[in-house]
This record gives sequence, C-alpha cells and structure tokens, in this order.
Amino acid sequence: MTKIPPVPRHHPRGLTVVEIMAVIGVIVLLVGILLPALNVASGNARWAKSQNNMRQIYQLMREYTTDHRETIVPAAFDYRENGFLGKVRSSQPPGALPGLDTEFGQAVNCGTWTDVLFTYGKFQAPPVSDGVNDSGWNYRYDSPDRIYYENDGGEYQSIFRSAVQMGRTPGGSEATPFGDGAQSSEAGHPGYFAANMLFDTRPGPENQYGDWRSSAEVRRPGNTVYLVDSTFGETIDPTAEAFGSPQDEDPGLIAEGQVDFRYPGRTTLMLFLDGHVGTETEWEQFSDLRGIRNIQVDSLK
Repeated sequence: MTKIPPVPRHHPRGLTVVEIMAVIGVIVLLVGILLPALNVASGNARWAKSQNNMRQIYQLMREYTTDHRETIVPAAFDYRENGFLGKVRSSQPPGALPGLDTEFGQAVNCGTWTDVLFTYGKFQAPPVSDGVNDSGWNYRYDSPDRIYYENDGGEYQSIFRSAVQMGRTPGGSEATPFGDGAQSSEAGHPGYFAANMLFDTRPGPENQYGDWRSSAEVRRPGNTVYLVDSTFGETIDPTAEAFGSPQDEDPGLIAEGQVDFRYPGRTTLMLFLDGHVGTETEWEQFSDLRGIRNIQVDSLK
C-alpha cells in the first residue's frame, strides 16, 4: 500500500511593524483628506438650513403685514403704555415674570420681532424641566430665549435662530435689546438673527432710529436689510459701530461690529424686505455696503 506523504503546512506570516505603520499612515491620510470635505458639507448644510429659517420668517412677516394694514413687523416693541397690551410677551401664567437678567428683559409686554412672530404664528416650545426660573414663566407668547436654551439640553430647533451655534459672544448683560449683548454662557447656543432697528417701534429716548413703518415707505425692498446674523442678540442698530467698520478712515467709526460671519468662507446671511436671502462676505468699511454692494442698512430710500 502506497503511503501518501503529508501535505506541507504553510503558516501565515504576520504583518511586520513596517507594514502596520504603512496601513495606519494610509488611514490617517484618508481621514485627513475626508474630514475637511465632511466639515465643508456639514457647514453648507447648516448654511442652507439657516437660509430656510429666514425664508420661513419672511413668510410669517408677509402674513403679519397683510393682516396689519401693511405694517412691517417691529424689530422691538414696548406696549406697556398702550391701552390694549395684547398677548405678545404677556405674563404666562398670570403674575409670572420673564427670567432675563435686566430690567427691560424682566418686563412684560415688551420684546422683539421674535416674540411677535412666535405669538402670531401660534408656535409652541416644548416644556423644559421644572424650575426654569423662580417665577414659573412659560413660553406661550414669548419666543424661547437664553433662559430656555440653558435648560432645554439643546433639543429645541427654532426657525428664529441660526442652524449654527455661536462661537463667541460679547459677554454682555443680556441679548439686545434687553441688554448690551449676549452673555458669555450663550456661546454654543444657536446663533441670533438680529432685526434692523430702523423698525424699532418703542416710544421714548431709547428709540434713536426707528418708527412704525409701512411697506409703502420702503422704496427698495430688494436692497433693504431686515435681518442679519449676530453674536449680540435679536436687534442691531443701523450704524457703523454695529455693522462693523474695521478699516474706516474715520477713527470714530472703527469697530468690530455685531455681525457674525459664521458660515463657510466667513460669510453672513441677510434677509431683505423682498424676501430674498443674501450671503455676504466681510466688508472693509460700513460705507461699502451702500456704495459698493448696494445694500441699504441705515435708510429706506
């Protein structure tokens, strides 16, 4: 009987240290190539989401204007001296006070465009944990603000805020117009859209620029800014100091400004009164907005 020789066994050779390092190097290289592309794609998606938020805001603005005899939504309001106070930023439940840190922020019946449209659109914010503030204030007629975002765990998505979180704040007392700028703790909150204070309807000396405005007063709606991305809050003054003028020849106008260039390519969004949303790169001088870009910030003409 013929004996069959055993089949030789081949022991697999393990990877050498050099080969392992080569594989790791390739993976690191691929990750280095892919991450910037993923970051750009993610940034573009948030930019598109913020644009969509502004377009939804404009649709609400148009409906409000139609229902209120062509009156443009006020950037800021103070109804405390009115005969009829209305529901906007009213005390809910009765006797409760807003939890913001300044005297104006804690007053009822005064607020901004976000509160007007939040109430007009019958939005509802999901309840947050008990004890948001000592007064028991809820957000039935008040657009969620710093106090709400500090207690909701980052869950609430509002069309009245940017899809991009703020990377910096001025470290002020409270968001404008309730204070002189967003608090330091708000870095990481959804970014503010700020309304142009040309549409400030508050009575008294604090209103330096605005008035009740009708759509007929706006000569060039396609050039007139209503909203812009901001790190400071819900309103912005129509000035070089607010919009930033880092290279202006007049030293008195040099300012970093309140506009946040938070999207890819260091760009900001602007909502114009014809409803289109523009993406703008940084400007060198405040005067460039009107003189070069044909953008109206401080005039309706």
